[in-house]
Amino acid sequence: MTADPPRIALAVPIYNGARYLADALAALQAQTERRWVAVVTDNASTDATAEIVRRAAMADSRIRYHRNATNLGANGNFNRSMALAVTTGAPAVKWVAHDDRPRPDYLARCLNALDAHPDAVGAHSAISLIDDDGAPFPHDPEAGGFLDGTGVWRWTPDTQRAFADPDPGHRLSRFLHDKAGQWLIYGVWRADAVARTRPFAMPGVEDALCAELLLRGPVAFVDEVLFEQRHHAGSARHLSRRDYIEYETGVRPNGWALPSAGRAVEFAHAIRRAPLDTAGRRAAWGALARFALGTDRLRNVVVPGPNNYFGLGAG
Repeated sequence: MTADPPRIALAVPIYNGARYLADALAALQAQTERRWVAVVTDNASTDATAEIVRRAAMADSRIRYHRNATNLGANGNFNRSMALAVTTGAPAVKWVAHDDRPRPDYLARCLNALDAHPDAVGAHSAISLIDDDGAPFPHDPEAGGFLDGTGVWRWTPDTQRAFADPDPGHRLSRFLHDKAGQWLIYGVWRADAVARTRPFAMPGVEDALCAELLLRGPVAFVDEVLFEQRHHAGSARHLSRRDYIEYETGVRPNGWALPSAGRAVEFAHAIRRAPLDTAGRRAAWGALARFALGTDRLRNVVVPGPNNYFGLGAG
């Protein structure tokens, strides 16, 4: 392995991810950009995760294994993995999911895009949505996203191009409209920007973290499919809002109001924290107001079901 300092540090939070983990590590080792380190934080897994990572770390010194004494919840583990990645001193960082597959040129192309756009805080490529077995879901341009059998996942190049816009209000508005946090969080980011951004603090807070990063600067877009994001039966996306909160925090919510009702507050924190000029801050507040007062927010308040903010069931 090269002795050069890492160009990027990869934060790999994981819990019971043995099924896809070996493939995910192999995808990292297949990268044409060799100057990386991977910090794997095992959230007290009970499957073969530890064995798989330790075996890989013995064969490749770039892989570093840390095991949490107790389960910190997904948020706590994401924060720990990134904190350790930042301490490596690498100028760029990236969260890595145990079930996703970056194609071989992904890291190199995204890092080169960052170098070419000094104003950008991050970079990401066009993506493909894949199933349990790695087969791609169809993309329907008219529907505006991937069709996975349960709905439309609106992950499109048009969205990603909008994140490269110089106007922070436009970037935030498009982000909130397209619900892009689930895939944008796995982009490549400048380490200093992530270090200044509020970490994961509540369920769904990847949206607030991504929003703040987008307010700090544009995200360069590599217009080629270089990243495969897996959507499978065990994905957190299939959980009810209450189950999702338990997954992220490690604590089952029992109150009448779920913490996700306060996500707009987290977006407000993001606007206040971001280094915006007067015009940019005004545009960001306008984008948040349109989002908070939209019909989707009202529907999640009054319609019982798994996405109801207050935990109201459909039956």
